[in-house]
Amino acid sequence: MSSPSAIADPSRLERLQESLARRLGEPGVRVLPFREGVDCWVDRAEWPGGPPSVIRSARIERLMTRYEGLVDFGAEIEKQVVVASLFRDHGIPTPAVFDWSRSSDPKTEPSWMLLEYVDQEPADWNDPALQLDLGTIARRIHGIKTPPDLKALRPPSSRWGAWITDRILARLAAAATYLDIPDLERVRHAVEAVAVTREAHAQHLLHLDLRPPNLVVDHNRIVSVLDLANTIIGDPWLELARVRGCGLLTQAFLQGYGCDETDTDMGEALDVYELDLSALLVVVSREEFDDPHLHVEMSGRTRFLVERVLARAKI
Repeated sequence: MSSPSAIADPSRLERLQESLARRLGEPGVRVLPFREGVDCWVDRAEWPGGPPSVIRSARIERLMTRYEGLVDFGAEIEKQVVVASLFRDHGIPTPAVFDWSRSSDPKTEPSWMLLEYVDQEPADWNDPALQLDLGTIARRIHGIKTPPDLKALRPPSSRWGAWITDRILARLAAAATYLDIPDLERVRHAVEAVAVTREAHAQHLLHLDLRPPNLVVDHNRIVSVLDLANTIIGDPWLELARVRGCGLLTQAFLQGYGCDETDTDMGEALDVYELDLSALLVVVSREEFDDPHLHVEMSGRTRFLVERVLARAKI
């Protein structure tokens, strides 16, 4: 993570403030340092008579990664604007998007998104009522009907099994820098054997980051879902695998979602899909921020999942 002095870098804030002022026609706009994420800055935006707002801007506009290829922050913002509209149209609480801008020249100004500020309070995620609420919201997200022309949300490959297999293997290959993984071709065959069986189910809207930092709670109810950057159209069990990876796939969650994890096929798929998260975290906990505890935990989890996936496949 960057130091507090980097968060308050005057040149960064000045460029962002100038861009926002031009876009809004509000010379009195002020941008103040607030928080930072792995891939973005989150700052407060204030102007006379303006609503409480935050502005998310790119730390790096375009980044080539070993685990996901090219990440384009401006393209992600465009996608989030579309998803926020879908969520709000279908009654999923998420901050309103007031405005946004995709940079034409990252050297002079960043891409940014101006959002409604929603205050967060601490929450007890051991509470079954909150877990049940999360399961209900996940089911509602997965039930949103998406227009067929939303290409930005669809994986580049028309074959879900091949696409998710390639993605998981790319993340495992990157993680193999830090831990021993058996022959990746064996793993590929085991992953693909499960993933191709889920082709027909990969038509649902997924958030793919339903974890406490992205869930605003008030009076023990989830009142807003944040950070829509990971949203894609895919298999709902990929979402459930990520929820499990965050420790929230409880009986209360499943009750709210309306399914039962005792299904053998689900157990196999969750093991395969959770590798998408655990292998990613092995890498980013070393290459994008320094979290030794998370790195050790995710390395162990990745080894465990690979062994179980291979054992089930008898490869």
